Amino acid sequence: MKPPLRPRLAPARYVTGPGAAAEPERPRAAWSAREKRALLAALRAQAALGLPDLQPRPLRERLPRRSEAEILSFLCRLRGRAAREAVRTQYRHCLEQQRRRRAQVPAPIEVWLELAETLAEGLEEATAAAFSQVLTVAATEPLSLLNSVPPHPAGTTASPDQGGSALADPAAHPAPQSHAPGSFTVDFQRVYEYLARLCRGGKGPALPPGESAVVLALLGSLPQELGVLDRAALHSHLRGAYGALMAPRPPQTDPPGPGAPPAPGTPATGWRGVGLCPLNLFLVPLQLLARAEPSG
Repeated sequence: MKPPLRPRLAPARYVTGPGAAAEPERPRAAWSAREKRALLAALRAQAALGLPDLQPRPLRERLPRRSEAEILSFLCRLRGRAAREAVRTQYRHCLEQQRRRRAQVPAPIEVWLELAETLAEGLEEATAAAFSQVLTVAATEPLSLLNSVPPHPAGTTASPDQGGSALADPAAHPAPQSHAPGSFTVDFQRVYEYLARLCRGGKGPALPPGESAVVLALLGSLPQELGVLDRAALHSHLRGAYGALMAPRPPQTDPPGPGAPPAPGTPATGWRGVGLCPLNLFLVPLQLLARAEPSG
C-alpha cells in the first residue's frame, strides 16, 4: 500500500524571485574605541551648536563605515544603559538612607512629634482655627487690657457677643491712657492678635518693639517653665498615654447597618467618646501643666 501524497517544497535556499526570503543581515563588528571617540567628538560638536534634535547625517560623516540606523541604534542602547545605571544608583542610595535611618535611634522629641502628627492627621486646620479663636478671645479679656503698658480702660473694646472683632475692625481697639512719648509701651491685645494670625497661617504687620520683646521673653521662658512642672506626675501620665496608644488594637468588627445607632467611640459621641481631642492629643490633665507646689 502506497503512502499518501505529501506536498514537497523546495528549501528556502533554492527559492529565487520576488517570493524569496531576505538574507539575514550579518552581525556588524563591535564598535571600536576609535569609532566611539569619533562619535563622542561629533556629539560634542552638535551640543556646542545648540541643536534641539540629534542630527544623524553629521554623525554619519564622522563614521563612514557605519550607517545612520547603526548609529541611532548604538545611541539608543547607550541611553538605556545610562538610564538603568541612574535608577540603580538611586535605588542603592535610597536603601542606604533607609539602613542609616533604622540604625539611628530617634530622639524622644522625634518620637513624640511623629506620634502627634499621626494622631492629628486631618485635624490640623480645626486645631489651628480653635487656637486662633482662643487667642482672639484672649485679646479682648479685661486683664489683657489692664496689664498693658499703659493700661487700657475697661469696657472700651467690642464684645464678641456683640459681633465685635478687634482683628477685622481697626476702630475696635481701645484708646490707651495718656503716656509719655518715647517711653516703653506694650499692648497685649496686639500680641494676642498677632499670635491668632500666625495660628491661621496669615501674615500681618510686624509687632512694635515692646510687643516683640514680650513674645521673645515668652519663648525664652519656656525651658524655665517646664522645669517648675510636676515632672514625675507628667512623666507617669505620658508613659501611660504612650503605652495605650502603641498597644495592639483588637480586630475591627463588621460595620453596622444603615439603620443601626452609632457605636461608642464614633465622632457622634463627641471627643470624650472618641478618646482624642485635637487641642490635647495626649489628654494631659490641666493640673499637670500648672507649677508644682514647693515641697516643705
